[in-house]
Amino acid sequence: MDFKVTLINPPLVYNAGDAYGSIPFMPTGLLYLAGYLESNGVDVSIIDGFGLSPRQFYQIDSKLIGNGLREEEIAERLDGEKLVGISVHSGMSHSIALRLAQTIKKRLPSVTLVAGGSQASVVYKDFLEGGFDYVCIGEGENSLFALVKYLRDGQGSLSSIPGLAYHGMAPSPCVFEEDLDHFAFGALQMLPLHIYWSFGMQHAPTQGKFMVITTSRGCIYNCRFCTTPKLHGRKWRTRSAKNIVDEIQSAVESYGIEDVIIQDELFGFRKESARDFAYEIINRNLKIRISLPSGMKVETTDEETLALLRQAGLHYLVFAPESGSKRVLKKMNKPMNFEKLFRLVSFAGDIGIKVGCFFVIGFEDENDEDRRMTKDLVVKLTKLGVDEVSLFIWSPLPGAAAFESETGWSRYEDLNWSPTWRKDYNKLNKFRNKLYKRWLLTKVFYHPVNSMRLAFNVFTGRFQLKSEMAFHRVLRSYLNKNSTPP
Repeated sequence: MDFKVTLINPPLVYNAGDAYGSIPFMPTGLLYLAGYLESNGVDVSIIDGFGLSPRQFYQIDSKLIGNGLREEEIAERLDGEKLVGISVHSGMSHSIALRLAQTIKKRLPSVTLVAGGSQASVVYKDFLEGGFDYVCIGEGENSLFALVKYLRDGQGSLSSIPGLAYHGMAPSPCVFEEDLDHFAFGALQMLPLHIYWSFGMQHAPTQGKFMVITTSRGCIYNCRFCTTPKLHGRKWRTRSAKNIVDEIQSAVESYGIEDVIIQDELFGFRKESARDFAYEIINRNLKIRISLPSGMKVETTDEETLALLRQAGLHYLVFAPESGSKRVLKKMNKPMNFEKLFRLVSFAGDIGIKVGCFFVIGFEDENDEDRRMTKDLVVKLTKLGVDEVSLFIWSPLPGAAAFESETGWSRYEDLNWSPTWRKDYNKLNKFRNKLYKRWLLTKVFYHPVNSMRLAFNVFTGRFQLKSEMAFHRVLRSYLNKNSTPP
C-alpha cells in the first residue's frame, strides 16, 4: 500500500518592527522524525516552509509578518499524501499552523493531519478543535511511527499509542526512549541545505557549511519560566559519543560540513559524556567548529571539560545567568554559582572560546534594584571577556510553571521575547536598549581589539558571534534595495 508522509516546517512568524524577532533555524525536530520514519521504511519527505523561500516576506495581519512560503504555496506542493505532520515549535506558529491545516484539508480532504512540537504538545486541544486529527505529545518518533503503522498496515490500536491525542481521547503519557542511539540520524538530505548555507543567519555563528544536531534530550532542572520540565519530565538522556560523532562524520563526508550546531537543552549534563564526545572527535581527527548556542550549565561543567571541547573544535558557547539578582533567581528556581560563572568565562576566553550570556528581564515582581544587579552583572561579565549578551523580556510560555503569573495577552503569538502587551513593556524595553548600549561601550573600552574584530567580521562574513551575523544581515538588507529588510 502506497502511504506517503510529508512533514512541514511552517514559515517563520515574527512581530512587525521587532528588532529582537525570531532567528531562522533548521527544523531539528523534523529532521530526526523524518530520519527515523525513513529508516523504518516509510515514504517520507519534508516541506520546509521557511528554508524554501527565506527571502519572501508577507503581511499576515496588522502585527505579524510571515517569512517563507505562504500557506497556499505549501499546500500546492502536496501530492497524494496520506499523512501530513505540521511542526508547531512555539506560540508564534500557533495560528499559522491552524490556517495551514485548513488550507491543506481543502486541497486533500481525506488526508490525516498530525500536529507536533512544543506548542502543540501543551495546548493539544486547540489543534484537535482546529482541524487536526491527531497530536503527538512530547517526543514524536515512536508515537508517529506507531500511528503510521496503524493507518497504513492496520497494526495495533490508537488507544495503545503513548503520547497520542485525538478526538474523544485524552493522551496517555508519552513514553521516552531510553536508548537514543535507537533513533536515526537527522535527514539532512531533505532540507534545502544550500539555501540555509547562503542565508547568513542561524542560532549560532557559522563560517561554512553547517548542520544542526541534538546529542541529548531533556533537562533535570525545574526553572519556572521553562516548558522543558513539563514536556520531558525532568529526565535527561544522551546518545553515545560514538553515535553522535558517526552522524557528524557522515555529514562531513557527504556534504563537507564545517560547522556543527548542537541544539541541546542541557549539553554535557554529565561531564563524562561531554568529554567522551570530545575524545571521539579528537581521535577521529575531524576538523570542525562546534557551537553550543542553547547553553551549558555552569554547575555541570568545569575547566577540564571546556579545554577538551576546545581541542575538539568548540568555538562558541552560551551560559545563562538569566539575572544578576539572587532574589529573582530564587523565584525562577534557577541555580547559579556566580563565582564559578566568572571563573569559567575567564577560562573560556583565555583558551579561545567565544562566550555569550542569556538574560531574562521583567520576571514576575522584578524591581529596579533587581535590574540594577543584572546591569552590574552584564558589565562585570563583559569586562571578564563575555563577547555578547542576549536580553529577553520575559513572557509566559504555555506549560511553564510560571505561565499564569502574567496576564494581558490575547493570543499565543503575543507570547514572545518582546511582549508589547505588558503594561511595563516600554520601561523594560528602554532598560534593554540601554543595557545593550552599555554592553557595547564596555566591550569597546575594555576589549578594543575584539571590538574591531567584530566590525571586520561583519563586513567579511567570517562570523564568530551571533551578533556579527545579525549586524551583517541588517547591513546586507540595507545595501540591497530590492530586498525586504528583516
